[in-house]
Amino acid sequence: MGNQREYLESGGFTQYLYKDESPKVTINGVTGKMVSKISAPTAKHDGLPTYANTSDIYFKKGDDGLATQAKAYIGRKMYLDFDWNHDHKNKGDGRFFPKGTVHVQVYKIDKNGNIHRLSDDARFMSNYEMKKFGPIIKYFNPNAKFR
Repeated sequence: MGNQREYLESGGFTQYLYKDESPKVTINGVTGKMVSKISAPTAKHDGLPTYANTSDIYFKKGDDGLATQAKAYIGRKMYLDFDWNHDHKNKGDGRFFPKGTVHVQVYKIDKNGNIHRLSDDARFMSNYEMKKFGPIIKYFNPNAKFR
């Protein structure tokens, strides 16, 4: 688990920046585990890897030991951010998501390969996402709400 500089297209990383905080589990066909950065995070939202290794979803551990955030990956690249550890308000449409309720932010990769999180377009989980990712999110934090 790591970032772009350490990412190897063929698999793995030149250096691993994250360590396991839980065993890997597979629920509903989705494999995930809780991880933490090996060195201290440098920013408020610097808690989960940009690229995955062997899991479909990684979880960030909160102070209470339960997950507070998750990132889902496609082809080892981050795709969706599930966050519920803070209040969130979209700047554009004013949509509000209270702490404890999952809001989803999509990652887009531009033509130069730069990754952007669409924070101002956060939304609730779709029915498909609740069915696919809901059980594993509840495993790592049974208090998370989906709507």
